[in-house]
Amino acid sequence: MPSALGSRSLAKSEAGERSPLVLDNGSQIGVIGGGPAGSLFSYFLLQMAQRADIEVHVDIYERRDFCLPGPAGCNMCGGVISESLVQALSVEGINLPNDVVRRGIDSFTFHTAEETVTLYAPFREMRIATVYRGAGPKGSKQSRWRSFDDYMLEFAAKSGGNIIRERVSSVSWSGDKPQIDTKDGQSRVYELVVGAFGIKTANAGILDGLGMGYRQPKGRRTSVVEFELGADFIDAKLGNSMHAFLLDLPKLDFAAIIPKGDYATMCLIGDNITSDFVDSFVRNPAVRDYIPVEQDSFTGACHCSPQASLCNVTQSFADRVLLLGDCSMTRLNKDGIGSAYRVAKTAAVTALFRGISSDDFRRGYRPIYQSINHDNAFGRTLYRIVNLIKKNRFLTRAVMRVVRSEQQNTGRKRRLSKVLWDVFTGSAQYREVFLRCFHPGIWGRLLWCIFFNPKTTGVVDDSQEVSMTKTELGRDFHAGETIVRQGEIGECMYIIQSGQAEVVQSQDSSETRLAVLDKGDIFGEMAIFQKESRSATVRAITDLRVLTVDKKIFLQRVHEDPSFVFAILKKMSQRIRNLNIELARAGTQKEELAKKNN
Repeated sequence: MPSALGSRSLAKSEAGERSPLVLDNGSQIGVIGGGPAGSLFSYFLLQMAQRADIEVHVDIYERRDFCLPGPAGCNMCGGVISESLVQALSVEGINLPNDVVRRGIDSFTFHTAEETVTLYAPFREMRIATVYRGAGPKGSKQSRWRSFDDYMLEFAAKSGGNIIRERVSSVSWSGDKPQIDTKDGQSRVYELVVGAFGIKTANAGILDGLGMGYRQPKGRRTSVVEFELGADFIDAKLGNSMHAFLLDLPKLDFAAIIPKGDYATMCLIGDNITSDFVDSFVRNPAVRDYIPVEQDSFTGACHCSPQASLCNVTQSFADRVLLLGDCSMTRLNKDGIGSAYRVAKTAAVTALFRGISSDDFRRGYRPIYQSINHDNAFGRTLYRIVNLIKKNRFLTRAVMRVVRSEQQNTGRKRRLSKVLWDVFTGSAQYREVFLRCFHPGIWGRLLWCIFFNPKTTGVVDDSQEVSMTKTELGRDFHAGETIVRQGEIGECMYIIQSGQAEVVQSQDSSETRLAVLDKGDIFGEMAIFQKESRSATVRAITDLRVLTVDKKIFLQRVHEDPSFVFAILKKMSQRIRNLNIELARAGTQKEELAKKNN
């Protein structure tokens, strides 16, 4: 047994004995961890292998039952699915059902010690999902809800993944292949082992037997508390908005209250999150209206202190071994599930189509790993800027007033609003947001508000209400309503979440129905690829719900992952096939009519 994998691989390479390591028919893959990173890797690997006519077997080791409420089934997370991830999953064909989404979010409300302002999502849609990673808080009896992690693990299982409900005790070498040993005494040898577990877990030391030099990332203690407040209170006080608190508290990077059904999740991220700190935060005058506390100390329905990864891992891959998610590289403070999606798909593409050697992972997987790492550096700078703003009363007031002015004036470009939205929702890369901070329009408005102190109203009152239930994502249209109109310039595409729509084309004074669209169908995609007017009108036949996919988010995903367009190409191919069938049918009918007339 080699003591160091690096020297072992180098020796083989120098001797010329090492052959390419690839996945082929019959390959066995072991995935340790059934959370989002492990489930998505398994799902994408199995889906792409099927398309490439390669038969592989995937075992997913996950001892927890995500259907259980409380700590036993929970992955200890705030449970927010960013709008960019919601859109990406929808394009991939993974639409979050109503029993998984605890509440759709259409806005972000910021609170300071003096003021409150609300930012609304683009297109006024519910495009952010709040979920539970398990079945709900300790003591929860809302059996109609499903766990997000269980839903994703089920997706992997339906694609052919085999779930093993045993605890992994160690990973070692059996010849030149990794072997997984479980607590029940079973051992299985694999062509590839993927670690997709968190930090500070029971899995932390299981890779020591590989000799690859892995050291898990450092973490910092955070706090997640679930409060049972009741649906009436949440509707009245929290609504469909996430509430972030820009308070000058020591070493607090992020504080938010997230509505979920009858519960609200309070999430605190920073370097000084103790139980005393949590208690004092709940009692802060800016917070207590949203988390009413009458006792001497707060009592949450469920309370945990998970470790947030500081993303400083070393050696995340080797021959036949790959690490994903929190145990490897994740996004700082925000959108950890989104980064799990990105690295999982990149890893699956690399393993299946490039190979499973250390060199293959270095060329195919490491770039996405490094891009997240580099982006986190900009994130740290952004959070330092936010902390400086929180410490200065005049800057805080100026930021709030600029944002309020942007939200009230529909004709004004919402530059600062967009910066704050993207920082706190995780919808854009930190680097992009950081560069946008230097736009002269932002600084001009800030200086104006600092020196001239213009008067604005206290709270932005939005008169447009989103007509939909609280657990649905996207936007509703009634039967007969037009979603896109022929001749308009489009900047986005749409995915049908429920209902039916018709595609019609107008010529002179007549309309021709070109197609009927159902759940899962995509339309308006040509606006993504080329800025031209819409070639047809799409109108709801029944009550319809659609999710809008932004051009910018879509193109960013395609740039990182060209296979992202596969679903759209598949839909377009089907449309061409259907059109050919209709043309052939029309030609046949024309010939029959001509014969009849003759």
